[in-house]
Amino acid sequence: MFAPKMMRQSSSLHAQVMRQTMRQTVRPPTRPLSHLISPPPFRPLSSLLPLPSHSFSTASFSTANISTASFSTAAVPAPPAAATKKHMVVSHGAAYEESMSGKHGEHLQLLENEKDPVLAGSPLASEFAVLELSGSQFKVCVGDVLTTEKLKPVSKYFVGAEIDMTDNIVLCGSKEHTLVGMPHVANASVKVRIEEITRDATVVVFKKRRRKNSRTKNGHRREVTMLRVLDINFEV
Repeated sequence: MFAPKMMRQSSSLHAQVMRQTMRQTVRPPTRPLSHLISPPPFRPLSSLLPLPSHSFSTASFSTANISTASFSTAAVPAPPAAATKKHMVVSHGAAYEESMSGKHGEHLQLLENEKDPVLAGSPLASEFAVLELSGSQFKVCVGDVLTTEKLKPVSKYFVGAEIDMTDNIVLCGSKEHTLVGMPHVANASVKVRIEEITRDATVVVFKKRRRKNSRTKNGHRREVTMLRVLDINFEV
């Protein structure tokens, strides 16, 4: 298991001899790179910048000689006034209303044979809004029912609660005007009622690893909240 004592001593002697020979090896002296580049001649700062004379009068430094106009605050531009509105208003002319009325009528004519053509397109004169809920945007009119991710906290968004949403309206409009939020529309509100809190249809998640005899099958049902739009209000 262990080397004899004599072999251990010989190995230690060999290491000592090697260390001594390495110390005695003459290495060429290293020369820095400074001998290749000659340093610039030393020049004091007094030769570059003229020093002021010592025979000056204190009147030259009097504050009375300094013009106050150069330090006036009127020259500094004032910061821009904060905008009172956080949206842009787009007004529609009579030509736009006529063209939209004609397109809407043609659209309903094409849907005559449907069971309920009125639900296929919203009426032109109604107000609409675009809500941002749970990372998604929904265009809604009065009476619409939308399904979104479960709204939390449940203590606020419970079944039967009527809520005025004001901070998440990105666009709203009517027959005459369209308000574009930057990023949200100010002085606008959408009143909604919580109709139901349930779970969506099952989504099957199936994974298989071929030639590994491995497969998994899981189901997922997301929690959703169903809202009904009661009223839309905004100021131009």
